[in-house]
Amino acid sequence: MFNTIEEYLEALKTEMQGSDSALLQDALADAREHLSTALAVAREKNADLKESDALKIIIEEYGSPEETASAYGEVER
Repeated sequence: MFNTIEEYLEALKTEMQGSDSALLQDALADAREHLSTALAVAREKNADLKESDALKIIIEEYGSPEETASAYGEVER
């Protein structure tokens, strides 16, 4: 699992190798915004929540890098 947003983004970038660069940048920006916002909200609700624990829950809802890359691949077609 991913302990930081950066780890998730690196995995997403790897999954999207060969994709259009603009699509890749959109996917990375969208993922960063969603994960950052969701993490901030989760930590607001529970200040003691570890980032890695919160990210696990957030990513389960958002989708794995593989799922996200696949969804953006469908958009590209």
